[in-house]
Amino acid sequence: MDDAGPPLETSLAARLRSCKRDVIERWTRRVLDDPRAAAKRHGGPLLADEVPRLFDDLIEALAASRRAELRAGEDGEPASAHERIEDQARLHAAQVRCIAATLRELSHLRAALIEVCAAQGISLGVREAQVLHAVVDASMWTSAREIETATRAALEDSAARLRLATEAGGVGVWDYDTVTGALRWDDRCRQVSGVGPEQDVDYELFVSAIHPDDRARVQEAVLRSQDPASGGEYNIEYRLVGLCDGIERWVCVQGRACFDAAGRSVRMIGTVIDISDRKRAEAARREELAFRDRFLGALGHYLRTPLTSVTLATSVLMHHGNLTPGQAKSVERIAASARRMGRTIEDLLDLTRSRFGGSIPIAPSPGDLHLICKGAIDELGAMHAGVPIRLDLHGSGAGQWDPERVAQMVTNLVQNAVDYAAPGSAVRVAIRPRGEDVLIEVHNDGPAIAPELLATLFDPFHQAMVGGRTSSGRGLGLGLFIAHQIARAHGGGIEVESEAERGTTFTARLARGAAVARC
Repeated sequence: MDDAGPPLETSLAARLRSCKRDVIERWTRRVLDDPRAAAKRHGGPLLADEVPRLFDDLIEALAASRRAELRAGEDGEPASAHERIEDQARLHAAQVRCIAATLRELSHLRAALIEVCAAQGISLGVREAQVLHAVVDASMWTSAREIETATRAALEDSAARLRLATEAGGVGVWDYDTVTGALRWDDRCRQVSGVGPEQDVDYELFVSAIHPDDRARVQEAVLRSQDPASGGEYNIEYRLVGLCDGIERWVCVQGRACFDAAGRSVRMIGTVIDISDRKRAEAARREELAFRDRFLGALGHYLRTPLTSVTLATSVLMHHGNLTPGQAKSVERIAASARRMGRTIEDLLDLTRSRFGGSIPIAPSPGDLHLICKGAIDELGAMHAGVPIRLDLHGSGAGQWDPERVAQMVTNLVQNAVDYAAPGSAVRVAIRPRGEDVLIEVHNDGPAIAPELLATLFDPFHQAMVGGRTSSGRGLGLGLFIAHQIARAHGGGIEVESEAERGTTFTARLARGAAVARC
C-alpha cells in the first residue's frame, strides 16, 4: 500500500486553529488595557474585524510552510499566503489612518499568540516561530507603509489646496522660530516686503523693513504676543518699505505664538496681506469728506451775510412798507423762505462744527426742560395744525441744558415724527426722569423703519425711505444727525425702536447735570 503522504494541515496548525477564540479574547483584553493603544477612545480595537482574518492567514501560512518543507523546499504556497496577508493589510490601511494604534494592536496579537502557545503547551519550532513573526511583521510593515503613503498624499493635497487658496487671495505665510530667530517667508511675503527671492531673511531684516514711524508699535505687538496671558494673538496693520524696491506698502498681519509646557514662546506663524489699495481708498475718502465739510462750512458762512440782508429787508418792509395785502403776503413768503434757508445754513455749520470740533458746541445753564420742550412743540403745533402733538410731562425738568440746542433737537425729532405719522394719528411726546438722566420720547404711528436702515439712521445726509416716502422737513437729511449730536453733547444719546404694530419711538437721553460747555 502506498504511503498516504503528509496531512493537508499539520498538527501544529490544527491545534492553533482550535485556540482561535482564546487568542482573540486575549488580544482584545490586551488592547483594551493598553492606554497607548487608545482603543477605548475609538470605541474598541481598530483591528477588531481584521485580526480574525489575519489569524486565519497565519494558520494558513504555517500550514503552507510545513507543506513546502515536506515537499523539498517548495515556497510557492508560503509566498501566496504572504501576499494575501499584505493585501489584507493594504485593505485595512485604506480605512485606518493611525499608524501608532495599528502597530500596537498588531504587536498585541503577536504577544497573545505566544501566551496561548505557552498556556496550551504548544511548542513552536524555529521555522514556525519565523513564520509567526514574519506574518505579523509583514502585516505591520505593509500597514505602516500604506498609511504613511496615504497620509503623505493627503498632506500634499491639503498643502496644494492651501497654496492655491493663499495665492488666489494674495496671502503670504510666514513662520518665525522665536528661539533661534530663524524666519521663513514664502514668495508672497517676499514680494510684499520688497525682498528678493534669494535673499536670506531673519528677524532683524524684518524689523529693518518696517516703516520707522511704525517700528516701535510693531515690536511692542510682537513682544506682547510672547506673553501667554495674551493668548499668543498677534494682529496688526502697519507699513513696510521695500528693502529692494523702496515701495511703501500697508500690510495686515495676523499670527499666533506657540508656547511650550513651561509657557515659553517657541514659534510664531501667521499670514500677511497687502492692504495698500484699501488704505489709499480710505485716505482718499477721508480727504473727500474733509474737503466737503470745509466747503459746506465756507458756503454756510458765505451765504449768511446776504441772507441777513434779505431778512432785515423783509422785516423793514413788513413794518414800514405800507404794503398792500398781496404785497405783504409776498414779503411774508420771502421771510419764511429766508428763515428756512437760515435753518439750513445753521445745519450745515453744525455739521462742520461736529466734524472738526468733535461735537456740536453747547452752552448749558440752569433751566426747566419741560418749558424748553413745550415752547418748541407749541411752535411746531402752529405749523402743523392737521397733526395733533400731545405732550406728557413727568417728574422735574430742572437741570443744566442749552435751551436753544435742546429746542433744536426736540424740533428735529418731532418734525421727523410729524412727517412720517400715519394720516389721522397724533404724535406723542413724553418727558420722564430715569435716574440722573431725563428721557424725551417722541412717538408716532406709521410705517416701521426697515431694520437695515437703523444702523445709518443718524448719519449726515441720510434720508430714509419709510413707507414709500422721505421726510418733508428741511430736506438735507441732517435733522436726526444734529439731534443725535446735541444729545451726545448733553452727555446722552438717542435710540430708536420701530415696529409695524407699535409704531416708531425715538428716545433722547440727556444727563441732568453732566452737560459741559464746549467751544
